[in-house]
Amino acid sequence: MTDDKYTSRTENVGQFRCETTYARSEEKTFTDLSASYGGREKYPTPGMLLGATLSSCMMSLLSVIAARKEVDVWGMRILAHAVESEKGIEKIELKAVMPLDGSHPLRSMLEKAAMTCPVRRALHPDLETPIEWEWRK
Repeated sequence: MTDDKYTSRTENVGQFRCETTYARSEEKTFTDLSASYGGREKYPTPGMLLGATLSSCMMSLLSVIAARKEVDVWGMRILAHAVESEKGIEKIELKAVMPLDGSHPLRSMLEKAAMTCPVRRALHPDLETPIEWEWRK
């Protein structure tokens, strides 16, 4: 088996820090453990990145749906908080801030679509991912 099928490479660089390099661009990102586990907390924890990955997936999906309906969602934000304990990641709390009026005709479709993003579907069913929606305009 060759290594060229992999899209990233992660290495332990000491003091509970990991360095991940993306194969296509050679861009690097880092993770640290929380101080409670001896980490330096300069970089996000893996749980924080999981929340960011979930947010990015949801936002990408919502952006495609809105674009197909010719609706501009520039300025949309999704905030994420991974609730972590000694047991692991217990929950990822999300807040979606939409640059659309609360009575927008796509509201229901977008809220339902967010729950179908591939990353969310790949998560363990016991992991809660509640979303608070804030509609503006």
